[in-house]
Amino acid sequence: MSEPLGLCSKCNGPMEEGFIPDRGDYNALDTWKWYEGPPERSRWFGQLKTSDKRHFQVRSCRCTGCGYIESYAI
Repeated sequence: MSEPLGLCSKCNGPMEEGFIPDRGDYNALDTWKWYEGPPERSRWFGQLKTSDKRHFQVRSCRCTGCGYIESYAI
């Protein structure tokens, strides 16, 4: 179990850090990332363009009381 990260904004229960997995290149597990700007598709492959965009890892916290999840791009 992770160490508490403050109190839940919904029920005042303790929050703990965790992560939400995502699939990256070659279907490998990765964590969520937040990219600035609207999504744009590549003309060649139809995938989302990400190389020229500023991005941040997403940190998620879950309330151990009510289960509420908050996510932050840090």
